[in-house]
Amino acid sequence: RNLLPAECITIQLDTVRKTMRDHLKERGKRIVFIHGVGNGRLKMEVLKILSREFPKCETQDASFQEYGFGATRVVIR
Repeated sequence: RNLLPAECITIQLDTVRKTMRDHLKERGKRIVFIHGVGNGRLKMEVLKILSREFPKCETQDASFQEYGFGATRVVIR
C-alpha cells in the first residue's frame, strides 16, 4: 500500500489495542508484539499504550532467542 508513516503507525497501534481488548479476560495469557528494532518509536508507543490503557498487564522484552531484538512480551493479569 501507499501509506504514509503516520498512517502505518496508527494501524499498528490500533492492532495492539484490539489484540489487548480481545484477550483482556484471559488471565495469564502471554502475547508478543513484534515491533522491530528501528528507531524505537513503535516500541515506545506500544509501551505507552500498555501502561496507560492496560496498567495491570506486565511487559518485558521478549526472548531474544525466540524473537531476536525488537519484540515485547505482555502477560495479562
